Amino acid sequence: MKRFSILVGLAAAAIIFTGCGGGGGGGGGVAPAPGPVYDILYLDNEFGPAGGVAYNCSSVSGWTDADGGFEFLAGDTCTFDLAGYNGTIYDWDPLYISYSGGSGVMDIPYDCWSGTGGWTSIDGSFDYDIDDDCSFYF
Repeated sequence: MKRFSILVGLAAAAIIFTGCGGGGGGGGGVAPAPGPVYDILYLDNEFGPAGGVAYNCSSVSGWTDADGGFEFLAGDTCTFDLAGYNGTIYDWDPLYISYSGGSGVMDIPYDCWSGTGGWTSIDGSFDYDIDDDCSFYF
């Protein structure tokens, strides 16, 4: 009889605890804040997209995609590693910052390790030296 009482007690406890267990039924919680929304611009050369160029922004880093696209947040400083490019100072390999439609982005302030700098031109072009690193202030 004592065993039967213990089994009945365990069964009753199992039924009671089954109704109290784990999953949150929703409600009452605060939804997580949405992630940041990145802007996208493009790095182009005279022959098309400048894909595979390393860049490092305040919020994200990586390489420009096959379309020359790169992500950043407003207020970021983004530095591009232009190794392999000859620079527009000597009229070779001009580079441009552009919108998705290909029109240039004018008046982005920038400076390069070589000492060149200023603002992007009306077509989005900028001056840099061979194998330069250039920082843009979005």
